[in-house]
Amino acid sequence: MSADGNVEVHCQQRSDDGPVPTEGEVMAASGSAVAASTGMLARVPLRDQAVEVLRDLIVRGVLVSGTRINEVELAASLGISRGPLREAIQRLSAEGLIDSQQNRGAFIREITLEDVRHMYELRQVLEVTAAKFAAARATETDIAELEQQIEEVDRLLQDDSTTAYPADSDFHLRVLQLAKNPYLERSGGELQAQLRIARLRAGGSPERARDALDEHRAILAAIAARDVRAAGKAMTLHLRNSLSRFTALAEDTDKS
Repeated sequence: MSADGNVEVHCQQRSDDGPVPTEGEVMAASGSAVAASTGMLARVPLRDQAVEVLRDLIVRGVLVSGTRINEVELAASLGISRGPLREAIQRLSAEGLIDSQQNRGAFIREITLEDVRHMYELRQVLEVTAAKFAAARATETDIAELEQQIEEVDRLLQDDSTTAYPADSDFHLRVLQLAKNPYLERSGGELQAQLRIARLRAGGSPERARDALDEHRAILAAIAARDVRAAGKAMTLHLRNSLSRFTALAEDTDKS
C-alpha cells in the first residue's frame, strides 16, 4: 500500500496456484480505483479499491477461471495486506466471480453454459424492465450519449479484424443506468461481470457482433421514441437472440 492509502503495484513471480498479475496488468486494473480515491471530498476505502482491482483482473481474464488464488502472492502483487484482500474475495464470492471452498481456498469461478442460461433467464427480468424504465425516464442527454456509444461501436466494427462485439456490456450497463433505479442497476451489473468472463471463453464473430449492434439500435430507437412497450419487446428479442448466438459460439469453442 502506498503512503496515501492507495493500491500500490509490486511485481511477483508466477505461483503454482495460478498466474500472479504483472505490474502492467495490475496498473491497468487499478487505474480507476486509484483515480476514484484521490478526490478532495471522499476517499475510497482500501478494501473497495481491492474489490475493483480484483474484479477487473477476473473479468479481463488476467486471473484465469478455475485457478486457485494465492492470497500471499496476490496481496504482495497488489501492495496490500491480506485483510483487505480477504474482504475483497468475500465480496466477489457473493457476486459469483469467486468460488470459496472450505479447507481448499478461493478459486476463480468457472462459468458453464448452464450458468449462462440461468443468467439470461434473470436478464430477461432485469433488463427488459430496465429498457421499459429507460424509455420512460431517460433524458434527452442520456439518449444522445447512448446513441454516441452505439456509433462508436459501429466504427470499431468497420475493422474486419474485430471478431467480438466491443463494449457490449457497456451498452447494457448504460441501459440499466437509464432505468434510474440503483437496485436494478447493481443487480444487472453483477450479472454483466459474470457474463464477460463467459464471453472471453466463447469468443465471437464479426457477423454476430453486427447482428447484436442492429438489435441495440432497435432498443435505442424504442427508448428514444418513449415507447415503453416497444423497448421491452426489443430487449426481449435481443436477449433471446444473444443467448442463441452465445450458445452456438460456446459449442463451437468446445468442439475446437
